[in-house]
Amino acid sequence: MTEVAKPRILVVEDDPDLRRILKLQLESRDYVIIEAENGAEGFQSIQAEIPDCVILDLMMPVMDGFGFLKRVRSIMSTREVPILILTASEDERNRVRGFQYQANAYMSKPYDLEKLTDEVEKLMAEAAVTQPA
Repeated sequence: MTEVAKPRILVVEDDPDLRRILKLQLESRDYVIIEAENGAEGFQSIQAEIPDCVILDLMMPVMDGFGFLKRVRSIMSTREVPILILTASEDERNRVRGFQYQANAYMSKPYDLEKLTDEVEKLMAEAAVTQPA
């Protein structure tokens, strides 16, 4: 019997405590979590191995979330990866800009862990439906 690969989620977040909380929550749902401290690390990670979903902070050092989004969406192989922006910014302009850069979903901090997990699962299910087999 073949083992089904666990879905991989890339968490791009500069706050180590928040990364740890997200990792624990999502691993409890049987996901493999890859961590990146900023957009540049996240971009290197996504180029090395494409995840099933990305959870992305906007305000980070080195490369912010918008820089990450712009680069990821400019590459054919990563263009369709679902990306959920998770940010402390309540500025409506950031929400609009995130969707202009083709984020799939947007949540503000603080957030409910169950709602976040449900949103990740929804994004991955939608991506599975639109991806060719």
